[in-house]
Amino acid sequence: MTEVRRISDALKVRATHQRDEIAHDDTRRQMTFTEWDRQADEVGGGLAAAGLVPGDRVFLPISNNCAIEMAIAVFAVFRAGGIACPINTRLTPREIADFAALTSPRFAITDVPDVLEDLPLDGCWTVDAMPREISALPDQASLDPNADAEILGTSGTTGKIKGVVVSHPDLMTGVTGTNMDRSRSTLNALPLTGSGGNLGIVMLPARGGATAITQPRFEPMGFLELVREKRPNLVYLVPSMLRLILDHPDVADYDFAGVKYLMTGTAPLPHDSVERALALWPHVRMRNSYGMSEGGIGVGTTSQEQVRKPGCVGKLPAHMELRDEAGNRIVQPGVVGEIYGFQKHPRRYWNDEEATTANFKGGWTKTGDLGYVDEDGDLIMAGRSKELIIRGGYNITPLEIETALHQHPAVQQAAVVGVPHEVLGEDIAAAVSLRPGTSATPEEIITFCREHLADNKVPRTLLVLAELPLNPNGKIVKKDLVSLLTEAAEARRKAA
Repeated sequence: MTEVRRISDALKVRATHQRDEIAHDDTRRQMTFTEWDRQADEVGGGLAAAGLVPGDRVFLPISNNCAIEMAIAVFAVFRAGGIACPINTRLTPREIADFAALTSPRFAITDVPDVLEDLPLDGCWTVDAMPREISALPDQASLDPNADAEILGTSGTTGKIKGVVVSHPDLMTGVTGTNMDRSRSTLNALPLTGSGGNLGIVMLPARGGATAITQPRFEPMGFLELVREKRPNLVYLVPSMLRLILDHPDVADYDFAGVKYLMTGTAPLPHDSVERALALWPHVRMRNSYGMSEGGIGVGTTSQEQVRKPGCVGKLPAHMELRDEAGNRIVQPGVVGEIYGFQKHPRRYWNDEEATTANFKGGWTKTGDLGYVDEDGDLIMAGRSKELIIRGGYNITPLEIETALHQHPAVQQAAVVGVPHEVLGEDIAAAVSLRPGTSATPEEIITFCREHLADNKVPRTLLVLAELPLNPNGKIVKKDLVSLLTEAAEARRKAA
C-alpha cells in the first residue's frame, strides 16, 4: 500500500482507486488518473536519468494550451525529487528571464522553446518530447517529505517578480489521498502557473479526486459553450472573467442547470456582479474567497447572505488577524487593519532573505491586504496597504471608490489610484472601461460618484479607456495606469 507522504503519492493512490476516471481535461484531450500517474513516473525517471538530483530546479514555461502536459511535468518533477518552477508564458521576455535568473534552473520543459534560447541549461525538452526512462525513477520512499516542492513566480500587480517557495508538507495540507471532493468536476480558465491555477487546479484531481477542466485561454463565448458541453458541477471565474460572462449578450441562453457552485476570488468582487449572477442563476451557490501566494492562507464565504455583502470573504478565522500599521496590535472590530495569516508550514521568498524577514515572522505572513471585521464577525476587504491613498491627511481605500464606480450601469472595469498633489499630498484618480453597447462621459460618472461617496472620496480625475491593463491572472495592473492618470490630473489642474 502506498504511503501518502507527498502529493505525488496521493496521485498514486488515486490511480489505484479511480483508474479510468478523468483527472485532467484541457479541451484538446483528456487524461485519466492511471495515465497521469504512469507518465509522471516515466518523465520523472527521464529527468533523473538526465542527471537531476533532489533540489534541482526545473523551469516550466508551459502555456494553458498544454494543461495536461503541465500536470504531467509538475508531478514528474516531484517524482524525480526536483523543485518545479512554473512560469506564465504570457509574461514579458524580461519577466521570464528574471524568474529564470532568480531560480537558476538546471532543466526545462516547455511549449515555447524560443523564450529559453539564452538560458544556460543542462537539458531542455519540448512538451511533446519529454524525457522518459521509468527504470531511473528514484525510490519514492527515499525522497524527503519535507523538501521544497515548487517556486511560484509572483509580483502581485506592483513590483519585480519574486519566487514563493511552497513545500511538500504545505501541498499535503488536508490531503489523505482518498478523500473525495464534493464537486466532481471544475471548469476554469486560470493560468496553471499561479497560486489558484497551480496549487488549485493542477493539484485538484490528486487532492480531491475531481476532474479539472481547463479552457486554454479565457474567452466568454467559448467558456459558455464549455459549460453546456462539459456540464461541470463547479465553475471558477476570477471577477474580471465573471463580469465578461455576465456582459455577454447571449449569456441567458446557456444552460447552467448542472452547475452547483460558482467560485470566485483572487481580486475584489464587484457587488453588482454578485447580484446579476444570482439573478441569472438563482440555483447556484455562489462563493467568494480570499488568499494569496505568499500566505498559503485562505478564507471564503459559506452562504449567499455573506456573498451578497459587499467585500465580504467570510468569517474571520482563527488563523487570521487584523493588525495595526506597526503589525504589533490587533485592531478592534470595525477598524481597518492589515491582514496577517498563520500557516503551519510557512512559505518564504527564494533567495531573498530581506523580503522573507520582512513578510514572514513566527509562522505569520504579512499580507499587505487591508480589511475590517463587521458586526457579524465577517471579514470585509478594504484593498491593499500599498494602494492606500492619503488625501489631506485622510486614509482612503481605493476599493470603496471602485465599488461605487462598479455600480454605474455603464462601467465594466474600474481602477483607482493616488496621484501626487502639491497641497493635499495625494489626490484620487480613476480609470474605467465601459460595458459593450453603453456610453458615459467622465463627467457623468463623476456626478454618479458624488451621489454615492463622500465628497473627499470622489475622483477628481477620471479617464474612460477602451480597456484596462490586465496581468495573466486577470487582475488589473494599476502601476501601468499611474503615469497616465498623473499626467491627466496635472493637465486638469492646469486647465482649471
